[in-house]
Amino acid sequence: MWVFLVTLAFTLYMTGMIWSMQIFEYPLFALVGRNEFPSYHAAHNRSLPFFVILPSVLAFGSAVVLFWIRPAGIPLWSVVLVVALDLAILVSTAVWQAPLHARLDREGFSARVISILVQSNWIRTILWTINTLLLLRMTAMALFAVK
Repeated sequence: MWVFLVTLAFTLYMTGMIWSMQIFEYPLFALVGRNEFPSYHAAHNRSLPFFVILPSVLAFGSAVVLFWIRPAGIPLWSVVLVVALDLAILVSTAVWQAPLHARLDREGFSARVISILVQSNWIRTILWTINTLLLLRMTAMALFAVK
């Protein structure tokens, strides 16, 4: 059960984090002055390893472990779906959002790139939210399976 709880905890955390980034942080990029933007974006990037990357990796890694260790009442198909959603998030990050951040690092402020980042980040926001809802449903399944 502990592996499941770790997966749930990190997924809940990341869902809150991604909504915060989507609604507050990324839109604020457009309000930072052109001259201040490089240092602002660099500060943003310095926080990513501990506050975003590590929790994302732990959510994914613990979800993978659920293939072998999962609470009674949780079907394998639901674990497959959680892992697939996590993979889709990682792919979206690697293929779409990370290159946009790299472009902002190289070129500095760009209202167009920031707009694309905000719009494309809805993919991750929706995927994390679906994953949270699925894991909450799995929690209920596990609780009702306990005799």
